Amino acid sequence: MRVGAIVPLFLVGLVLAPAFADEAPAGMVMTLSGSMSPPLAAMSEIPSASPLHLAAGTELTFLHYAKCKLITVAGGTLTVTRTEFVADGKIVAEKDGPCPRVHQLGANPPGTTSGGLVMRGIGSMPRWPLDREFVFAGTGSDKLKTASIYAEGRLDTPLVRLDVSGHQARFPANAPPLAANERYVLRLIMEDRGQPVDIPFIGAAPDGPSLLVVLR
Repeated sequence: MRVGAIVPLFLVGLVLAPAFADEAPAGMVMTLSGSMSPPLAAMSEIPSASPLHLAAGTELTFLHYAKCKLITVAGGTLTVTRTEFVADGKIVAEKDGPCPRVHQLGANPPGTTSGGLVMRGIGSMPRWPLDREFVFAGTGSDKLKTASIYAEGRLDTPLVRLDVSGHQARFPANAPPLAANERYVLRLIMEDRGQPVDIPFIGAAPDGPSLLVVLR
């Protein structure tokens, strides 16, 4: 199973803290050349309706979740909401991007030993494609040490150990293929946690380049 370039992506926005109480983020920073205020790094989610001030000469490419668009702006002030964006700088480019499916990672109550999923508007286990690169975004993503995929109910030996580098986790080139429509567990080991975070999912066959899965 080989993965391609940054797009298409299988993105995982990982927040291992209480979920934010207000409106959900409206997009994600993909690339940044220069500086902006408040500062946001690549793979950071963009708060809805919060102005971003780009310094002169700064170029920012972001993914608008609702529009499924990759938009590049240069300089000026950018405000992204859940339905639109407003920029008084130069719009350098706008093209189709991946569309997100958003799920919520619930924070663990005291005494629990692993993470779990709190699904918004979904009554069953999520289905994720099995040939994507993982890109982790959000608070806590810099604490990721290892990521592995297990068969559900058999957490003694991983089926695949993902190659982790910074915010990215990739299937190794020699990884064995995983069957679609089977139940799996993505296990994350974090530097600041004594116990793993386990995320159950159903493996799905690839369904085109437009899928984006965001876990918060």
